[in-house]
Formats: sequence, structure tokens, C-alpha cells
Amino acid sequence: MIKNRSVVTVIVLTIVTCGIYGLYWYWQAMSSLDEAGKKSNMPPIAQFLLLFLYVGGIVFAINANNNINAIRANKGLPEQDNMVLWLILFIVFPIAGVALVQSAMNEVADC
Repeated sequence: MIKNRSVVTVIVLTIVTCGIYGLYWYWQAMSSLDEAGKKSNMPPIAQFLLLFLYVGGIVFAINANNNINAIRANKGLPEQDNMVLWLILFIVFPIAGVALVQSAMNEVADC
């Protein structure tokens, strides 16, 4: 089940805790998206471990896009392809990618 979280709270807590809350958020997001969308190309634990090798954000962006679109399709909503934007953001400015993914998760959680 996808939890509706405030985007501002996620960003502020990530900054205040020097990234510790960000790691918690990644794990929760990966697990809930994998459970709800079932379109990940690898299990959440592998995605999480890849975060420490910098490629995890890229893998997360791809899987988040696929899972959110699968959830949207199941709910009868139109799909949105945000993969390129999210890939660029997770490479250049990861906190903005986190904000956009959480915003998209909030959209499908409300429906």
C-alpha cells in the first residue's frame, strides 16, 4: 500500500537528518511500489544496496516509473512517462527526483 507523504516533509527531514530519512524513504518507496505495481526488474533489497554505488537512483527511477504506470493502469488512469526526467534528476539533483516521485506516489495513493 502506498502511503501519502508530504513532499515538503520528506525533503526537510532528508536534509535535517543528513540523508538518513532519505534512505528510509527510499526503502519504503521501493517496497511499496514493488508491492503495488509488481513491475520492478529487481527486488527492493537489491535496489537499495545499489543506492550506495550511485547507480541505485537510476535503477529506482526506472522501476518507480514502471510501477507507478502499472498502478495508474490498474486504476484506469492515463499513464505518464516520466522516466527521462526522473533519470536526469536522480543523476544531477537527487532530492528533486525524490520530490517528484513522492508527488506521483501521492497522486496514485489518493485514487
